[in-house]
Amino acid sequence: MEKRLSDILARLPIPGLKESNDRHTIAEVLSEQLGIPIQPKQIVFKDSILIVSSPPVVKSALHLKRKDILSLLEKKGISIQTIK
Repeated sequence: MEKRLSDILARLPIPGLKESNDRHTIAEVLSEQLGIPIQPKQIVFKDSILIVSSPPVVKSALHLKRKDILSLLEKKGISIQTIK
C-alpha cells in the first residue's frame, strides 16, 4: 500500500489554528460585552493569560465586567486565569 504525503499531512493538526480560533472567540465575546469593537490582532492569549492591547478606558471596562466575560469564555471552552 502506497502512502502519499498529502494523506499524512491531512491527519496532522494545523499549527496555530486553535490559537487563532481562541483569539477570534475572545474578541467576539469582548466586543459583545463591552460594546466596542475588539479585533483579534489586539489579543494575546497564552498559558491562561489574556493580554488585550487597548486604551486604559477599555481595560477599565474590561475589569468591571470581568466575571461576566470569564463565565462566557468558560462556556466556550476557554479558561482564563489572568487578564492584563
